Amino acid sequence: MKKRIMAAGMMLFASTVMAQEKAYVYVSNGDSGTVTAYTLDKAQRQLKPLGEYPTGLKSMPMAVSSDKKTLYVSVRSQPYHVSAWHIQADGTLSHFADTPLPEAMAYLALDKSGRFLLSSSYGGDLFSVNRIASDGKVESAPVQVVHTGKRAHSIQTDPSNQFLFVPLLGADQLLQYRFDSHSGKVTPNIPSFVNIQREAATGPRHFVFAPQRDEQGAQNMYLLTEMAGNISRLTLNQDGTMTEHEATPSLDPAIARNMQRGEARPLTGDDDLPKSAKPRLWQADIHITPNGRFLYSTERTSSNITAFRVSPVDGRLTLINSTKTETQPRGFAIDNSGRYLIESGQKSTQVALYAIDQNTGKLSLIERVPTGKGANWVTIVE
Repeated sequence: MKKRIMAAGMMLFASTVMAQEKAYVYVSNGDSGTVTAYTLDKAQRQLKPLGEYPTGLKSMPMAVSSDKKTLYVSVRSQPYHVSAWHIQADGTLSHFADTPLPEAMAYLALDKSGRFLLSSSYGGDLFSVNRIASDGKVESAPVQVVHTGKRAHSIQTDPSNQFLFVPLLGADQLLQYRFDSHSGKVTPNIPSFVNIQREAATGPRHFVFAPQRDEQGAQNMYLLTEMAGNISRLTLNQDGTMTEHEATPSLDPAIARNMQRGEARPLTGDDDLPKSAKPRLWQADIHITPNGRFLYSTERTSSNITAFRVSPVDGRLTLINSTKTETQPRGFAIDNSGRYLIESGQKSTQVALYAIDQNTGKLSLIERVPTGKGANWVTIVE
């Protein structure tokens, strides 16, 4: 009997380890109007194609349900909507619902309860909160649509799910709200915004919270500025407002030296910068490893991804290096182990799989695999 129990336990342990060694990766391709699916085999250090699914022209931001069973894709061509797909046990996708959205949404996220879809519109200057039904479908009637001012670019709640933040790229502000996780409704905090304006046309874009508090007890947020080429560190106060601290250059100085900062905003925020005698800084995405040790950001004009070390004491960033990557890098993702980073480029038809050195934070390229045209968003499910 003991032997049978031990054998069963060993089999369960082995199957758990095998499950942890695999993840599913989804890349949205705006120009192809598809999502490509892959298996990330961590034991073999490979991305293995699973299939390509037609989701609609300008399929861009994605989000995943809290139970990891549904993938949501924002389609930014008319009619604007979110496309919902069942994630099967083998990682393949099955479409089951489309829900209209009030505008072309540049960013999708779920609140921490998983009951509300949060979406922000760069072109519409607004964000929407929609309830998610028990079957995973996004409900058509929004709980709330909030008009924000110029160029709402991303949207997330804080780790406690009590507060909600929206950067305004066109106003150089971070909007601050209180979030009711029962109703899904927001109310402006006091004050209702923080100015992110160390220079003209800063362009706050995407942000990420540290996965844990620093040794001084502060909850850090890192906010990427699209045109200033910085990462602003902010800390969350008890009342849900933010206090801004230092701004760290988000690209190796040797690369950034010949680039123009903070002028002539992108016309669309998606495709091309206005013509300029000098290349312009054009930041895109930002993510942090699950253990909070390393942070990464992308810059589209130079096609670089930059690594930083995060101080456990106070959350300050220290530059590690910048790595040339896929052309016009837009979105990337880091797996739950913090060992792998997958990055896409809007002007590339490949995605890159990198290993993250656990001691230095440096990236080393493992392989590149084909994807669709206009790849811009990467989501990992495990």
